[in-house]
Amino acid sequence: MAKPRKISEPEKELRFTRARQALTFVALGVALLCVAVAIEIKATPLIGNAAGEAPAVSSPWWAAIPLLPALWSFWTAAHCARHAFIILTPLGIELFPFWFPAKNMRVVYWSEVTAAAVDEGLRNMTVDLDGGSKIFVALAPISRDRRPLLKRAVEGRVPGVGDQ
Repeated sequence: MAKPRKISEPEKELRFTRARQALTFVALGVALLCVAVAIEIKATPLIGNAAGEAPAVSSPWWAAIPLLPALWSFWTAAHCARHAFIILTPLGIELFPFWFPAKNMRVVYWSEVTAAAVDEGLRNMTVDLDGGSKIFVALAPISRDRRPLLKRAVEGRVPGVGDQ
């Protein structure tokens, strides 16, 4: 897995990762791993079967089917927990999508932002830009305990902006 780049001035930026989304992938990986273990047990002639009965599953290799997605889920969870979702920098807001974040990232400069707010339920962030366009960001991937920090940082950076 590629490591995140070294930051030249880390004290000047706030990073928010997809930690809550990573938890979902960990749960999925554990569930698939349990299914793989159950298939392996059912395929073993001495374990999980009554004496003298044939195994319920014809081959232990069937356990590889849920094992591969389980490994992918654990890798995705580690990726979500390590890499940024939103970064607030002195230049602006960097938004990273789930698919191909390095290629599809979006930088919104503070000079373009006319208003920015996080709603009362801490579920969505709205960024109003020059020219009347808006960016809506769902905050579900961010941990619930980190959302008030994001709200305070965004609304503190754009003066005179309150809740929407």
